[in-house]
Amino acid sequence: MASTVTIGGVTGSLRWGYHEAAVLASWTLTNTTEGWTLTATVVSVDAFRVSQHPLVFLAPHASGAWRWPVKELQIMGATLTASLGPKE
Repeated sequence: MASTVTIGGVTGSLRWGYHEAAVLASWTLTNTTEGWTLTATVVSVDAFRVSQHPLVFLAPHASGAWRWPVKELQIMGATLTASLGPKE
């Protein structure tokens, strides 16, 4: 039986290189058989930068930030859903 791991936070961002592509709030990561799925509230987004590759999701923590590469993403209104690769 597979177990599901879910983690979350209150702030995060999508980055294209050193450029901020989106600012995120109240995000949740859930593991699936295909990898991680990110769901977040979009605070602000730069439409051009968020369409560029490679994008990474940054989740800040006390001593830095965790990074996951973004494989696919969709923004509908203020909700972002993305498939993420393995944590870098």
